[in-house]
Amino acid sequence: MDARPHIVCDPNPFCYGSISALRAVARELPEARFTVLATGPTREQCDPATFSQVLACDVKAPESVARHAPVLASADLYLAISNNTNIPLALELGLPVVFIDILFWMKRRLTPAMRHARSYIIENFPGVSETVRRYEPEMVRPRVVGPLIAPPSLRERAVRSPRLLVNYGGAQSPDILPGRNTCYPSSMTRLIRELLPKAGWAPAAVIIAAGAQAVSSIHEHGAEGGLRVETFPQEQYLDLLAGASQFLTAPGLNAPFEGFSQGVPTSFLPPQNLTQVFQLEVYQEHGLAPRGLNLTELYPDVPISSQAPESEGTARVLELVSRFDADPSARSLVSERVIAQLRREPSELKRHVEAQRSFLELLGPPGGAEAAAEIRRVMADLPSRKERRA
Repeated sequence: MDARPHIVCDPNPFCYGSISALRAVARELPEARFTVLATGPTREQCDPATFSQVLACDVKAPESVARHAPVLASADLYLAISNNTNIPLALELGLPVVFIDILFWMKRRLTPAMRHARSYIIENFPGVSETVRRYEPEMVRPRVVGPLIAPPSLRERAVRSPRLLVNYGGAQSPDILPGRNTCYPSSMTRLIRELLPKAGWAPAAVIIAAGAQAVSSIHEHGAEGGLRVETFPQEQYLDLLAGASQFLTAPGLNAPFEGFSQGVPTSFLPPQNLTQVFQLEVYQEHGLAPRGLNLTELYPDVPISSQAPESEGTARVLELVSRFDADPSARSLVSERVIAQLRREPSELKRHVEAQRSFLELLGPPGGAEAAAEIRRVMADLPSRKERRA
């Protein structure tokens, strides 16, 4: 019988952010075994070297999670990563809960996890400190840590080849389905293919990384036009990033953090989902992305509020992505801004990399080890499974 502490993990299946953050924490807890409840893009980044067990499960449906009652009963800890859906179920079953929140800076309301988790771990980002002050009186042990990414030390000496790595992330969620209700992957791939000659890049030097459904949609629409478009395991993707001379990415948290930490000049595409609209605004405010890339700048007649219900905000973003795809004027403007980012002079690139490092310094060092230490502390204070059942 495996005597290691058993952690059941529940990453939010919104693109790759939550599973990437979980991997950063799990690699710092080699003494534990991890079972991941996974669906959508989360399953694409689960590997046996990191996780002991991966169970196909719709983590946005508590009844699907409840079907794994024997697994839940064997858990020492329930670790949720930005997914509030199953917290009531975990608490009802008497499972100790730790919550990792990668979007706390956008928090709209107090949640059961904020009140009842044994620890609430928050990935830092501009706005987090103000949000903590707002909710801290009613929270249980909020703990802010740095970016939940792999430390760059093993890759930072990689030889950089003249390669452009383009990233769309997982590009999929329960509300965003490439090829069905969003054209973002194929639309951006066509944009990139068209601007490469002016940006000075040969197609053979470009790699596009995206989630499996996004890659399938790109190929189905013939948008790749000879470009290499693939889904990569995270370790291979990070190796490609470390060796790239430039990085072009959809806004987000962990992907830009990874580019910044590796010292790779990082440029931005327009956003593809609700949170990326506001993440891009932050990068613009810090001089890391040019003005004029955001959908809300291109279409000011369609306001999007960070406090709007997620379904409403997502619907507006998808409406604007579709509008952009059919708008030659907007595509031309964005193309000019992307080309300008990719054609920066060496001195500009050096200043940009320094600005990226300064931004990361505001957030703190990679937070995986600190988050793992907090989880370790929680588990040390817990009664055994036998004692909890008694």
